[in-house]
Amino acid sequence: MIPAIVWCVQRITGALLVILLIAHFWVEHFVSENLRRGDLTYDAIRARIMNPAWQAIDIAFLLIALVHGLSGARNIVMDYSRIGRRGARFVTAILCAVGAVWAWWGVAAFANLK
Repeated sequence: MIPAIVWCVQRITGALLVILLIAHFWVEHFVSENLRRGDLTYDAIRARIMNPAWQAIDIAFLLIALVHGLSGARNIVMDYSRIGRRGARFVTAILCAVGAVWAWWGVAAFANLK
């Protein structure tokens, strides 16, 4: 049961990443007036990042990328190693801890914006 869920999560997060990446490039490179005028500055980027809607999108991008990447790393370890159930639980626990710290660090960065 669990491997099927992991497989589905990997595919869903991959599809979401493609959508978010296309949207990110479109907004940042084609829709941004400042970029098209050639006067993209720190203040312009900061103003966008301070917007709660953009913060939510960026945090979602971070969390989806973390889930996808760490799940992929776990899949690689499980596919190319000869570890038992105990080792698999250990690898999963380590990757979950790394993901939790990384997610906290990324979300906390938005809280420190002034």
